[in-house]
This record gives sequence, structure tokens and C-alpha cells, in this order.
Amino acid sequence: MPYTVQVTISDLLIRKGPGTNYAANGYTGKGVFTIVDESDGVGASKWGKLKSGAGWISLDYAKKI
Repeated sequence: MPYTVQVTISDLLIRKGPGTNYAANGYTGKGVFTIVDESDGVGASKWGKLKSGAGWISLDYAKKI
């Protein structure tokens, strides 16, 4: 299941859960990240859980590589 994504914007919010209704937990910055889980949630077509444990990001702004 784990896969990598490329984030090309510098201000993609990391959320504490899969949705904009969860508190922000910082930003990813640009780069390549490993996604270990997916979930539906408010504010994005799909949310991805970061392997680092930092939280969830909107996969609308991440390209699978």
C-alpha cells in the first residue's frame, strides 16, 4: 500500500486528521513524501497519511510518482 507522492507547493498544510475540520500541524514544504493510508474527508477528494506520523495531507496537491 505505501506509495510516494511529489508535493510542488511550499505551503501544503499537514492536518491532525483526514479533513479540513482537523487542526493544522504545520506544512510539508516541497518534496517527496510517503503515504501509508488514505481516507475520505472534508475539504479534499482524498487525504493521505504521512509515513512520518506528522499527520494527513490533501492528495489534491500531491502527484503520485
